[in-house]
Amino acid sequence: MKYGLFSDVHGNLEAFQAVLDSMQDESIDRFVFLGDIVGYGADPCACLELLENLTDVKGGQCLAGNHDYAVCNKTSLENFSSIARQSIEWTRSRLNQENMLFLSSLPLAVRGDGFSAAHANFLAPDAWGYILDVDDAFSNFCILKDSLGFIAHSHRPLVFSYHADQGVDWQLIEHCPLRSGYQYIINIGSVGQPRDGDPRACYVVYDDEKKVIDIKRVDYNIKVAQTKILTAGLPLLCAQRLQEGK
Repeated sequence: MKYGLFSDVHGNLEAFQAVLDSMQDESIDRFVFLGDIVGYGADPCACLELLENLTDVKGGQCLAGNHDYAVCNKTSLENFSSIARQSIEWTRSRLNQENMLFLSSLPLAVRGDGFSAAHANFLAPDAWGYILDVDDAFSNFCILKDSLGFIAHSHRPLVFSYHADQGVDWQLIEHCPLRSGYQYIINIGSVGQPRDGDPRACYVVYDDEKKVIDIKRVDYNIKVAQTKILTAGLPLLCAQRLQEGK
């Protein structure tokens, strides 16, 4: 089976549609969304509709991100930047009750099909801590119950691996064959707000038969997304960072 894993759309309809088109070419069997469909971007409602239609037609799993929970008042705005708070408050004013109920119903983590998934981390998913280095990764490997885990949240694709004899390692690679005796935590990057210096939308394909992870990058019309953000009156940085990928 081929899984299409994606996260951090953040209301960027142009990037989301480009990723969906790319995943169609990959013949994805099942989708897994790791959270943050809203925040920063100008099309939260359209992105939510696409996400719900996708899971209705193809099946799959949707998780919540910190922006999703913040919009529906399930997590505090205390630790958000001023730009993030402005974007969340703007997004709240655009969503209807059905949108809010959908976001509030999403779980923080899931296990199944031989892997675990969470938006931020496995150690304390509701605290929204990042997995950024080998120390963070080791703490999460200690409680990871599967050989493979998928995360997002940092908007930077990254592969962490763990072997009992070799400890934790990390790699910036696009193609990752899964080796026997190892555990992996894969950061799947961001569809709508990449922050690794590459402005292209990012998602992951996992082939559980071939035991291979592929990190995919997709071009999209950044200028259209930027214009929508500025026209909506959202913070300037929300538009600027799309071009810079950071």
